[in-house]
Amino acid sequence: MKTRSVIPPFEARVAQRGRLRIVEVDGEVDILTAPRLAAAVKDDHAFDALVLDVAKMPFISSSGLRVIVSLHRRLARRGGGVAVVAVQPFVERILEMVGLVDALVLAADVPTAAKLLGHEAAPG
Repeated sequence: MKTRSVIPPFEARVAQRGRLRIVEVDGEVDILTAPRLAAAVKDDHAFDALVLDVAKMPFISSSGLRVIVSLHRRLARRGGGVAVVAVQPFVERILEMVGLVDALVLAADVPTAAKLLGHEAAPG
């Protein structure tokens, strides 16, 4: 008998371009996967701006929101910021309900988000 994992499929791919970190999120961010997102965006002073590509993230729980809010606050204190790219309708509704739409930069794609954060993101 094969047992199923309780943890939903999740992957966070990280790219670093100068002081800009780009994280592509693939899967739901909930209490079980939020620590993996937190590891991908660990603020070790290696970046001042973060772009989260969430095109493949259909759901985010309060645990995931906590990771984003915490990082947003830390980066804002240093003059940086967080942009969220390709937000799915359900996730956008959650961001609206908790008031993050006004605090975060929302963009259609990574190059636009990088530019809005004051960085250039080379394709790749």
